[in-house]
Amino acid sequence: MKLLMCLECNDIFNLDMSEKSCRCGRSKGKYINHQLAEYTGKSAVPLGFSNPSIIQAIKDQPNEGMGKEFTAFIIPKNCETFFRK
Repeated sequence: MKLLMCLECNDIFNLDMSEKSCRCGRSKGKYINHQLAEYTGKSAVPLGFSNPSIIQAIKDQPNEGMGKEFTAFIIPKNCETFFRK
């Protein structure tokens, strides 16, 4: 799963086939197809969730106490599937 974080307004949002932006409008992004995504904005930071990790955390969600952890990461600046336009 690909997300964008805007360092100006601290908004984090998922992407869609239509362009989406953060609350302040300085970070924008969209999927080009099911594997490729692009983003714009000097304040935009690309984030990723490991799909298998988050699915397992959802399956193992406890009724109480601490939630299950999953893997999240900062996507590299040079990435073939998620690039700055």
